[in-house]
Amino acid sequence: MIEQYKKIIIIGGGILGLSIARQLMIMGCKNLTILEKDESIALHQSSRNSGVMHSGLYYEPNSLKANLSRKGILLLKDYCNKNSIKWEECGKIVVASELGEIDRLEKLFTRGQANGLKGLKKLSSKEVNYFEPYVSAKAGIIIPEESIVNYLDVANKFKEEIISLGGSIKYSSKVVDVKLFINYQELILENGEVIEGEIIISAAGIYSDKLAKVLNIDIDNKQILPFRGEYYLLKPSFEYLVKGLIYPVPNPSLPFLGVHFTKLIKGGVEAGPNAVLALAREGYKWQMINFKELYESLSYIGLQKFILKYPLVTSSEILRSLLKPIFVKSLQRLIPDIKGNMLSSGNTGIRAQLINTQGNLEQDFDIRIKDNIVLILNAPSPAATSSLSISEYVVDMITR
Repeated sequence: MIEQYKKIIIIGGGILGLSIARQLMIMGCKNLTILEKDESIALHQSSRNSGVMHSGLYYEPNSLKANLSRKGILLLKDYCNKNSIKWEECGKIVVASELGEIDRLEKLFTRGQANGLKGLKKLSSKEVNYFEPYVSAKAGIIIPEESIVNYLDVANKFKEEIISLGGSIKYSSKVVDVKLFINYQELILENGEVIEGEIIISAAGIYSDKLAKVLNIDIDNKQILPFRGEYYLLKPSFEYLVKGLIYPVPNPSLPFLGVHFTKLIKGGVEAGPNAVLALAREGYKWQMINFKELYESLSYIGLQKFILKYPLVTSSEILRSLLKPIFVKSLQRLIPDIKGNMLSSGNTGIRAQLINTQGNLEQDFDIRIKDNIVLILNAPSPAATSSLSISEYVVDMITR
């Protein structure tokens, strides 16, 4: 059991840091501070996403992702209901556009069954069009549990609860160094301020590998890479083309799900994303370049091996980013009627993706504990869906 008055410091005010803080406060912790480097909460992965509640279709059975997303989606829906947060169970269709993809679709269906998804059903081409009339497909799967929400609304509610329970959030508080002692740690901020804490939880997203080094946690020379995902929006007069969530069969060797169509809870339809290496860890546009961070990415042996393994994927993602007609062509595999003039520029996001020295992208969540320090090293999608279950998992690690 965590002593009530132990001083807990959480690094990172994204949806995971907030969810963990909320869980600790509910359990009776009296002295908790979140250190957020920006001037507001949830400015990056937590709000720059398509808002999908993932049900656990894609993930290796019994993996952390599978277990925590299954538990997480149920917890999140219940939380939204209790806190009047708007969400919608619109369902998702995953489609095979070619006959050669049907075998992969079958394996995906089997994996979904193994993960305990409810209402999972195979669809013929005609049945796919019952749900999504404009989709071209040889076959499909429907996942009724998949839903949509605005994760910023969820994060703001977490923040409201934390403050009401007596927790605090310090903004513009970037951690640059840590001095480790036997019973406590001193966190040095960029502005020179020193913060003491007895339990440290790092939920730093795109900077999680850098915090691992600061916290003296060995991560086997793994590194976080920033993959930028760019979206288009269907213009309002063409939103009729999409009823819910439409996804292609993913490439099992990559963690990216391919470009897809996503109905948004606030209205509208997103099309995308691609996945291109960003030129800065927060490089939401091609023009946003951090030369030091770019050098760190390009000089990393893991990225070099990844590019050698997947040269066509790497080049096609870059072309899809630079040339709209190529992006449109990838969307036409799902909905042939899509034309470039139906799309306007949308949002961009950065996926913080852990990669190892062999050039393999780490597929599962990676959450570690060392003494009184917890490090959330790898938590890409479906981390937002799983935020409440991840918080329970982390608190259990601490209290074991």
